[in-house]
Amino acid sequence: MRATKSIKQKIPQNHDLDSMMEIFRNMVNHCIKIGLKHNCSTLKKLSILSYHDLDSQGLVTSYKLNTISQACGILAKHKKLIRKGKNPKIPHVTRPFLTNCYGFKINNSLMSIPYKPRQPINILLNDHTQKILSDPTLTVRSFTMTGLNISICVSKETEKIECTKIVGIDRNLRNVTVGNDEKVIFYKTNKLLSIKQNTIFARAGFKRNDHRKKLQYYKNLQQRLQNRTRQFLHKISKQIVGDALTNKTVIAFEDLKGIRKMYRKGNNQGNKYRKKLNGWQFYELQRQIEYKALWVGIPVVFVDPKRTSKLCPICGERIQEDRQNRRKLLCINCGKSMDRDVIASMNIAHKAWSRFTHARDDTGEATSELFSRMMEPKSSCYGDVAIQIVDVSKCGWKG
Repeated sequence: MRATKSIKQKIPQNHDLDSMMEIFRNMVNHCIKIGLKHNCSTLKKLSILSYHDLDSQGLVTSYKLNTISQACGILAKHKKLIRKGKNPKIPHVTRPFLTNCYGFKINNSLMSIPYKPRQPINILLNDHTQKILSDPTLTVRSFTMTGLNISICVSKETEKIECTKIVGIDRNLRNVTVGNDEKVIFYKTNKLLSIKQNTIFARAGFKRNDHRKKLQYYKNLQQRLQNRTRQFLHKISKQIVGDALTNKTVIAFEDLKGIRKMYRKGNNQGNKYRKKLNGWQFYELQRQIEYKALWVGIPVVFVDPKRTSKLCPICGERIQEDRQNRRKLLCINCGKSMDRDVIASMNIAHKAWSRFTHARDDTGEATSELFSRMMEPKSSCYGDVAIQIVDVSKCGWKG
């Protein structure tokens, strides 16, 4: 199977690159106008209608198909919104950008981008990019340039690892719980809430009566918030995928849908509560783990989140809240209680393992033995589950 990822680095300002990005933006908008006029969003039809009109723009031929492809994607998204019954605005690209998958070359520390016939533009690659591109198993697919940054898309063929274990990941506002019937690890994410709250306080502290400066200040704060959040979740996802690779473990997620609809105005919830839950980055962790796991060949599966926190993962009986501690759930049949996040991660692992084994023709002796052991009732409920709490903010990483 093919795995892809991108390498991003900064580039110095160049007048020729700026003019190319502006021309490319105008070309995309020109194709969008033609697509809206003739009501088409397919690559073949839009190429027939607009390919020769792009000759007057001045860019080399290799950029034409990329321009049409970008316009097709924007038009297809516009049609999808209309089919859903929405009334979207007329699509228009406002920011200059440039993307291409033809004609560029990478030679050690230099990347040559086609500009004019026999006059390429050379970009110096940094040490990190050179180190990654030096891998002979990688194939460079395309590049995308926006502002002062360039992203190089690379891919490689990976083989799926035969796994003998599985872990369930339960995502919550204040922690991420990863575990199965053998071990459970808590990753604290309280720092993400403090980062969000500090950003809100910083926005409220802006008192200057200048709308332009205010928008720029808000934009910088939002970018800083996103960077810190992604960096924090990168540490967690890297450790989860690393442990899965070491132990040959399948990663299981809940297939969460409609989360934002649960915290809308008019749902009889407070403003602060809705603001917290709507700022929850539940998908970003899933996105990072998915592409990192695919890069090393670790399978990622999804299960139905229904009743993952309502059934005992051992005996299957319905559990109820502990009156003394609402965070704990009590199983009357087993007679013991445990944190609801631990129970959810174990149930996700059980559901995913059942689906994973039934989807394969030959599960193997090791996997069959493990599956039977996981589904076997235990007299001491949760007695052999090792629980570990990890505070990512205190692991010596920056951020």
